[in-house]
Amino acid sequence: MANLLALEGITRHFGETQILSGVDLTLQPGEAVAIVGPSGSGKSTLLHVAGLLDVPNHGRVVLNGQDTARLSDDARAQRRNQTCGFVYQFHHLLREFTALENVVLPASIGGQQPDLARAKNLLAAVGLGHRLHHLPTQLSGGEQQRVAIARALMNRPALLLADEPTGNLDPHTAEAVTDLLFQLIAQEGMAALIVTHNPALAARCHRVLTMQEGHLVPSVVKPATGKKPRVAAAKKSTVHRRQS
Repeated sequence: MANLLALEGITRHFGETQILSGVDLTLQPGEAVAIVGPSGSGKSTLLHVAGLLDVPNHGRVVLNGQDTARLSDDARAQRRNQTCGFVYQFHHLLREFTALENVVLPASIGGQQPDLARAKNLLAAVGLGHRLHHLPTQLSGGEQQRVAIARALMNRPALLLADEPTGNLDPHTAEAVTDLLFQLIAQEGMAALIVTHNPALAARCHRVLTMQEGHLVPSVVKPATGKKPRVAAAKKSTVHRRQS
């Protein structure tokens, strides 16, 4: 199977500070990979490079078979919008926009006519079909993160990039969001690269890698299964569970 993402010899430094040192990583369609390691080790930098938010000093980022180094800034932005979905620790919702308006943003930014039916279906899938017109300030932390997940899926990305998606949630809500995240990854058929400090989340991925001195090495965290992530059953009772 062809790789969806290939990072080849990625080096990134800021001044004299070396963050990434010749990182190699491949990710196949439908595969979920967790990146763990201490804060400041370069995990988020690696995610930004993989998602075309940052440019490496050396090495290649090949996305869907295309060497992205050859793309103009505008073409990189378009490829990022069409291919990648992002979920962060802090949801970064626009406070003046409703849940529905936040979800359709990636389509609007990409110059597409927003598919309101898909946006509403995504919000329903994350248990917020009754909260379409609520502002972020009217939603709980777990609900805001679920809006962010729906927004990340709006453009049907082939690659989901998640940076500490449960890091700002209480344990109960984090577990529910993790269940939802893997359920939607399976339903949408995406590949996922997930940076996390949460061992339970990491263990549900196909592979777990540790960022160590600028390199990726196999982790001692054992995935929950040998072949594929443990995915929550696609039941309405799971998807629509209310988060506090």
